Amino acid sequence: MKMADTVHLYPHYLTVDIEKPMFVYKDTDTVRVSKTIVDRAIHAFFQLLVKTPNGEKVFWPKEVKKTGKKVKEVFLYPDNPLVLFEIEIPHSEKTDNDKWIYS
Repeated sequence: MKMADTVHLYPHYLTVDIEKPMFVYKDTDTVRVSKTIVDRAIHAFFQLLVKTPNGEKVFWPKEVKKTGKKVKEVFLYPDNPLVLFEIEIPHSEKTDNDKWIYS
């Protein structure tokens, strides 16, 4: 068995389920993803699968770092803000989870 035959047997997606997007427009949803999740996907060589109620999209995590808008948000500690990346998810048909597990 060649290495190319075994590459696609296992899931390579880090799934981020977002119940309520930050902004909902006519064709897109605006969501924010934590920097720690993006870094975890980069470290594990996974793609990010971001799901919203209106659609889903697959991103390369390095692309999110380059093109996503970097936002610092203070939640609990004023001296340590959380770094988030703001990205756009187009509205689309939801696919079955088996597609993402077995692709």
